[in-house]
Amino acid sequence: MGGLIDAASAILSSSTRRLEMVSNNVANAVTPGYKRQLSFTHSLEQASAADQVQEVLARADIGQGKISPSANPLDLAIDGEGFFQIMAGGDLRYTRQGQFRVADDGTLITPAGHRLQQAGGGDLVVRGSAIEITGDGTLLEDGRPTARIGLYAPAEAAQLQPASGSLFAFGLAGPREVSRPQIRQGALETSNVTLGDEMVSMMAALRQAESGARLVQVYDDLLGRAISTFGQGSGR
Repeated sequence: MGGLIDAASAILSSSTRRLEMVSNNVANAVTPGYKRQLSFTHSLEQASAADQVQEVLARADIGQGKISPSANPLDLAIDGEGFFQIMAGGDLRYTRQGQFRVADDGTLITPAGHRLQQAGGGDLVVRGSAIEITGDGTLLEDGRPTARIGLYAPAEAAQLQPASGSLFAFGLAGPREVSRPQIRQGALETSNVTLGDEMVSMMAALRQAESGARLVQVYDDLLGRAISTFGQGSGR
């Protein structure tokens, strides 16, 4: 009967993980550039090849979100492939959330304070008063090119790893620079979360949890019968 409780535990753990992803997606439904998390499973071998469990992992849906105009000239939207490269707490991370502002030291930072990186590496610093960013990421200050924003994609698609919120890491394969970047100034890419899809995913996870709970109930019933039968036999 131990197999029943193990199966129930695996089902409940899987449904909990799926619900966490749905909750995260719904919470970021209005976060610019956010990419919804999708769940998938793969088998993990245990003591023997026949003894396997299913682990639920997250995969990002990197489908293009809608691009909407913005009143902020430092809002940038990516139209097509690629991610902005930012420095977050000493680590390079990647995002499509293009909300930026100029910090006191001239660096362009996100709402969380992460510093935008220029092509080739290093913080992007602006000093001019009139800032224009062209479609290929070139930064013009007072009409003169001073830097360029690079867009990056993982060298291997499978290496794209959700980090936190709208941030990603690229794994050991590292980044490759997008050869033909398309950046739109004064615009933002919206989240690609669809609330209707998330509700469907939530209902599926809840039904999965119910099946796990039923297995626990079956286990309890069988255990109760076994104890009752054992008690009757020992009382003779």
